[in-house]
Amino acid sequence: MIPSHLASDIDQLIRRAHSQWLEAVCVAICSAPAGTPAEVLVATMPATNNFDAAHNLASIIRQAEGLLTWQALGTSIHVCSSMFARWARDQHVELLWTGPSPASQIPARRIDQVLYDLIGSAKREILLVTFAAYKISRLTDGLVAAIGRGVAVRLILEFEEASEGQLSMDALKAFPAALRQKAKIYYWPLEERERNALGHPGKLHAKVAIIDDQAVLSSANLTDDAFNRNLELGALLSSGEIIQRLRGHFDSLCAEGTLRLWKA
Repeated sequence: MIPSHLASDIDQLIRRAHSQWLEAVCVAICSAPAGTPAEVLVATMPATNNFDAAHNLASIIRQAEGLLTWQALGTSIHVCSSMFARWARDQHVELLWTGPSPASQIPARRIDQVLYDLIGSAKREILLVTFAAYKISRLTDGLVAAIGRGVAVRLILEFEEASEGQLSMDALKAFPAALRQKAKIYYWPLEERERNALGHPGKLHAKVAIIDDQAVLSSANLTDDAFNRNLELGALLSSGEIIQRLRGHFDSLCAEGTLRLWKA
């Protein structure tokens, strides 16, 4: 019987971690020789960008030492992960968060960690839409690496000039030159925007990430504050029809010129 506190931590790990990384973790744990010290096993775990999941896994291994064989622990995580993956496929929606959590915490993954995981495993395309972007070197490093793997990257950004001062810092400045040269970048020109009674133009205020066959919709801009300090909520969508409609919406805006390709 697995103690309740250990079972709870395994549940949290499965809900927060990327499925491909979890598969590698289960193989590594099951392959560990009997009697391997917990700290040695922790040091041999597969690398991940998800620091929360890595910390959670290390705690689980330390708790399990002396209670379970490593094969039993790896098998338990694998079975629970498979059951959760089946449930998630049926649900098509996963809650994401950033910021303070209530005492009776709803299990949810952080928005930034989900983005890092999806970008790190992207195989075909990445589309990011944001109003603001600032201090996101970890995310931009992931995008550069994705381009190196042959992934097509598109960015739809708000520009300081096009917003007429409604954005304090141009989102484009958050992305390094190497990325700007290889990604396709779109913006919303002023002449395509309606103005309010005070004469202010509409804002490009959507926050969307479409990565292969999944999408993240959230309140979070691509900023250090949104990832680490703000209270933000979002959802990870895995429904094929919804992803197609989202992608088609932005594809059409780009094709008809409502969103215009930026050239340096």
